[in-house]
Amino acid sequence: MLQSTAPPSVQAPSSTRYTARQSSAGAANPSQANWQALVLAHLQRYKRYPRAAQRRRSEGVSLVEYAVDRSGGVQWARLARSSGNALLDSEALAAVQRASPLPSPPDEVPGDPVQITTPVEFFIR
Repeated sequence: MLQSTAPPSVQAPSSTRYTARQSSAGAANPSQANWQALVLAHLQRYKRYPRAAQRRRSEGVSLVEYAVDRSGGVQWARLARSSGNALLDSEALAAVQRASPLPSPPDEVPGDPVQITTPVEFFIR
């Protein structure tokens, strides 16, 4: 007869709380997330990889912050975080300006203008 080597089962004391409370306060509004995806896709169509950066095989991600009015116009843009390459950073800012007007923010997204931060990626394929 085979004997089990598993430890005997033990009753654990019950607890009234197993995990931290969950909050939806930080959750993104679905319409805002959809709009941001539309903006990112629109921006991709206007992005150009600088030739000099391509020749040097420079890659990186520039984080651009900008304000969009209710009709989709870009009011201002600034570099929130550098890619580490001035050519890529400059093109990321220029792409935002070229892409204006962007898709209009939905009514559920507060603010006028609406501030948004978008990564602009430059990777050689």
